[in-house]
Amino acid sequence: MSAGAAELGRARFARVQAAMARHGVGSILVASPHLGAFASGARRVQVAGSGGGVPWVVINAGAPAAVVFTPDPDGAGGNEAEALCWSRDAQLARIAALVAQTEGAVACDVFAPFLPSLGRRLVDAAPLLAEAAAPRSKREVAAIAGALAAARTGLEAALGAVHPGATPAAVIAGFSAAMSRARAGFPLGEGSAWREGVRLAPDDVFDAGDLLAFELGLFVAGHAGVAGDTVACGDADLGGARRRWSEALCALAKRCRAGATTADLRAAASAAGATQFGLLAHGLGVGVEPPFVDLRAEDAAPLHSGTILVLAPVVDGFRATRALLVTEGAARWLEAAP
Repeated sequence: MSAGAAELGRARFARVQAAMARHGVGSILVASPHLGAFASGARRVQVAGSGGGVPWVVINAGAPAAVVFTPDPDGAGGNEAEALCWSRDAQLARIAALVAQTEGAVACDVFAPFLPSLGRRLVDAAPLLAEAAAPRSKREVAAIAGALAAARTGLEAALGAVHPGATPAAVIAGFSAAMSRARAGFPLGEGSAWREGVRLAPDDVFDAGDLLAFELGLFVAGHAGVAGDTVACGDADLGGARRRWSEALCALAKRCRAGATTADLRAAASAAGATQFGLLAHGLGVGVEPPFVDLRAEDAAPLHSGTILVLAPVVDGFRATRALLVTEGAARWLEAAP
């Protein structure tokens, strides 16, 4: 691990500890790989076979470092590495023993079966981690902006594979090839493709006249970037649809400032006539992060200054993404309009 990466990891760990103290949390348990990497500074490793259901990072209040369960001790960074227990019950018992060393609430980003037996107040770790992630440094913002640019370049190259008879798999292959040529990280996930709001399988075939929405992502230098856009399969003028989408996007962006809530974003989207494929918006950092803005939800999670949001409204079947940085005043775009 480079000196710069180690310094960044320590700063993030301190932010997590501060958020724990503000919320009276004694222990935080993290199973999501990217959230664990953010909170601990460890590499993306997790308990093998857990399917994301067993925490692999434990952070106790006041501890100098996290406890990371991993088969790769070198990947733990400056944290305390423990060999993972291949027995699920033994793994959970060890986590319970670590949690027993603290007082206060226990925060976890998944529901683990041993949690109710702890006899402790349980809270969702996602809002706490979102709060800790928000006060990003200029270096972090620049790294995410770089990943966004790489994702957009890869997507634009990949969309050349859209034609009647092609498949989402061909588009994803084009994205991966563009990444390889540019040496721009590795895929964030399998990518998404929609036709009339329906998620397509990798081998579904495009037909002439289809309106197709795509979103693909990647990691670059430990930070995530995503890019989404809509294209027509065949000859079609999407200029009008793109303008209407842009108007809805701007209406949504005006509400993206510290002190607003996810409920405010849902209200702004509805007033602008926007719908969603997947999520209306989500955070971005070392992965796809909270807040997760879903038009079907009823939460009112606050937006924090420093949060990076990817907005993805849908208007008349047209979907694209654009990322911004939430501030105390007007948000700042981190990329040009697609």
